[in-house]
Amino acid sequence: MNSFRRTAAALAAGALLAVAGTPAAQAVETKADAPWCTGDDLVITAHDMRPTTTPNKGHVIRFAAAEGVTCTIGGSLSNVRFLDAGGADMNVALTGGQGQYTEATVHGIFSAVVYVGSPKKSSSVTPASVQFDLPGQGSLGDRVTVAWPSWIGTPVTFTNIGWPVS
Repeated sequence: MNSFRRTAAALAAGALLAVAGTPAAQAVETKADAPWCTGDDLVITAHDMRPTTTPNKGHVIRFAAAEGVTCTIGGSLSNVRFLDAGGADMNVALTGGQGQYTEATVHGIFSAVVYVGSPKKSSSVTPASVQFDLPGQGSLGDRVTVAWPSWIGTPVTFTNIGWPVS
């Protein structure tokens, strides 16, 4: 297992243990009656993570519910492409979708995330945005484009959609 996946797995496990059985954990469980999220249901943003001494640079893509929306999202992003300022595909090498399949119901202050890692000591590019297809139910979901905050190394590793870790 590479260092990014070990770090992400350790952070996720710690966060799950910290909130298991709490009202917060119960509040973010998948609601059977919540519809599947579409691009219009979500406010999607990408952010730099805190700098660490690990060999990977970290980013997080956050999936928050639009005002008044409650919906469920889970699985992996598809057809991921990093784009330059003109919208052209930068052909960045990708790996990812690793980890356990989970579904998250997003609403109010509860959001879902995808963690993105790339090696600090590698060739790097500075995309203007990232484009991907949301997971759908039985088919691909909506294609969305999100502003990207900074440089990335290659290859870029993605986790599945899951709960944020503290």
